[in-house]
Amino acid sequence: MGDLEQNLIDWIAVSTGGEVTEARLATVSGRAGYRIDVRRDGEPLALFLQRGRKPSESSFLPLAREAEVSRAVEAIGVKVPHVWAVSESENVVLSDRVAGVVWFVEPADVCQQVYIAQDYIRQLATWHSTPAAALDLPSFQPIRGARRHQRDQLAGIRKLFEEADRASPIDAIARVSLSYLERNIPDYNGPAVLCQGDTGPGNFLYRGDEVVAVVDWELAHVGDPMDDIAWLSWRATQHGFPDFPERLREYERLSGFAVDPERVRYYRVNACARLGPWFGLADMGEAGARRRERGDDSPSADDRDSDGSQMVMTMLHRRMRLTALADALGVTLPSRFLAEEAPVPEHARRYDRVLTQLQTLATLVADPNAARQVKGIARQVKYLKGANRNHARFERQELADISRLLGRTPGSLDEGRPALAEATREGKVSFEGYLLYHWNRVVRDDHMMREASGRLFDRTWPELA
Repeated sequence: MGDLEQNLIDWIAVSTGGEVTEARLATVSGRAGYRIDVRRDGEPLALFLQRGRKPSESSFLPLAREAEVSRAVEAIGVKVPHVWAVSESENVVLSDRVAGVVWFVEPADVCQQVYIAQDYIRQLATWHSTPAAALDLPSFQPIRGARRHQRDQLAGIRKLFEEADRASPIDAIARVSLSYLERNIPDYNGPAVLCQGDTGPGNFLYRGDEVVAVVDWELAHVGDPMDDIAWLSWRATQHGFPDFPERLREYERLSGFAVDPERVRYYRVNACARLGPWFGLADMGEAGARRRERGDDSPSADDRDSDGSQMVMTMLHRRMRLTALADALGVTLPSRFLAEEAPVPEHARRYDRVLTQLQTLATLVADPNAARQVKGIARQVKYLKGANRNHARFERQELADISRLLGRTPGSLDEGRPALAEATREGKVSFEGYLLYHWNRVVRDDHMMREASGRLFDRTWPELA
């Protein structure tokens, strides 16, 4: 039955009191799992077997605690897949397989978007309006004030940053982010709530006009309700969420919590930090050097991504991390739109011809995986078109930026980038100057990716009011 181990098939049968009739490999949220069909008393059960992450991936809850959270919120009426059983020894959880669509792209119908978003806000308000202390969360005890829980969360983030720093010095942006978070914990002493973390579009299923399941609780923790609002604004930037300020007004009415923009800005930086010291940061040459030392010339994860979405999402994440930190620190960034760029080369029309051919090919390919690869090729061609026009010009501009900050002209970007990163860590270059360098760089890189990014190019953190 596929490659599912017999001991797990037997465990599922005992857990459900039925017979496993089929097990099909599936991947959800980057985690391996199986679509399980069971027949019990003549009736079919549609289930899903989720494998947990590796123990070393310590930013995430163990699978048993994630299942604990799911059961706790189901008990107060939140729509989640019902958990049948958990095996800590096998690191798996068995739950209902809910039929629905994941919101990675907004539904085409605008009214449907609004109805689904409103229902999601109802779910979010339901678990926030119940104090964490009133939920059945034994492994999260003791429940204390939100400020204390945030200090605990920061201790975990600091541990991860220090472990990464011992392996290879982390960037000044990561260091300043953590310092800002530790010095500016919001003075909020209201009731601590269960925060999903990574909450919003992409982590719920819908069918028709309503949410049918809120999924992926592996970053759940106890804390400030504005933590989840910050995550919601993150997911809304990536995947869209209609009339964001109006959805927040609905949340306020339903939950009883007023949205505090200053705390939301704080927790946006916190969300970036929780994803790791390197998340959303441009390579300053050190990662490339480490790969060369290992003799690893394999393509990056971005290049391997079949539809090219990771390539453009990484660009968005870089911009989001910089704008979140600058906003929190009160730093005004220049415009992200370029006044000048290189002339259009004569051969640029050839890129357009190739793109037209790929668009035609995509409509003729029946295999979904092959069609995604064609779309991925088209995205890369769009990027190469932008890079071919501006890459040399932008490299000269970046080298000039580095030279101004270092007070000398490096021989190349391969030399200048790590030198600038080290000089900033040592306090020889001001952090604001370094942040502005990264902003100018992301603006140029984003411009070369503009056509490939499509509507993601126009996305930014949503307004809160």
